[in-house]
Amino acid sequence: MSLVEDFIAHLNLERMTESEFVGYSRYSAAENHVYGGQVLGQALSAANQTVEGRLCHSLSAQFLRAGNLAGPIHFKVANLRDGRNFSVRRVSAEQAGRELLTLDASFHIEAQGYDQQPTMPAVMGPESFRAMESYRDNFEELGLLRLYDFLVTQSVIDFRCLELPSYLETNNRPAVQRMWLRAKHAVPNDPALQRAILGFISDHNFIRTASLPYRDQVSSRPSQMATLNHSMWIHRPVDLNNWHLYDVHSANAFGDRALVIGHMYAQTGELVATMVQEGMLRLLDDGELASFSENA
Repeated sequence: MSLVEDFIAHLNLERMTESEFVGYSRYSAAENHVYGGQVLGQALSAANQTVEGRLCHSLSAQFLRAGNLAGPIHFKVANLRDGRNFSVRRVSAEQAGRELLTLDASFHIEAQGYDQQPTMPAVMGPESFRAMESYRDNFEELGLLRLYDFLVTQSVIDFRCLELPSYLETNNRPAVQRMWLRAKHAVPNDPALQRAILGFISDHNFIRTASLPYRDQVSSRPSQMATLNHSMWIHRPVDLNNWHLYDVHSANAFGDRALVIGHMYAQTGELVATMVQEGMLRLLDDGELASFSENA
């Protein structure tokens, strides 16, 4: 099985009943913890499989606990509504009897109507920026080869950061990061699957953006970054076989929490999706261990 086939299979899940699914974890940047975007993407995939003729246009998830890589994750889908134009599903992701995530997703029939959006930032195209593979020595120098494998070796997505990747940043800079991304190899042009992959990507490197003004502290002291909740609105059709610009900034940080907003644009300029996430961002006291952490 190819890397792409394995990735799609892990998103599609194993169907147990009409409303229950089982999923398994792939490689993660953390040795013990599942990548949060994986659970989000799988939960959306489970909801997708209970709706016909409609596509997800919005979702809201609460991250409750970190999952482990060893055991299966069970997804239960509740049908909250099937109306004339909209359907709503609620998904619960559980592992070993513990709830990891809840997700509410709304689905809508395809329709024509008004069309307006902000202008995509004027940036150079993806060919002007380094592939993530080119940073391998930098990851190795910081002892982050497992993270490198997650982002490159085990990833079906090609990331091209416009600035130094935040994983490698040790200097303070504004809480903004932008990257081009697309599938490394062709993925099926199935609209529901494309949205599940988008959910997987949408949690990528997100709350870390809020840490950029404090990298001197984060890189020198133990810290904790964890997703608390995540929302996504899908505005237009998604085709991740083409380049997209992920424009991310942190709107606020106060106390131990930060808010991050992202806009995903097709290379042709259309606003494809908007993401908003609240996360935990804090420095740890000496000897204090994080219960779960943002791992990508």
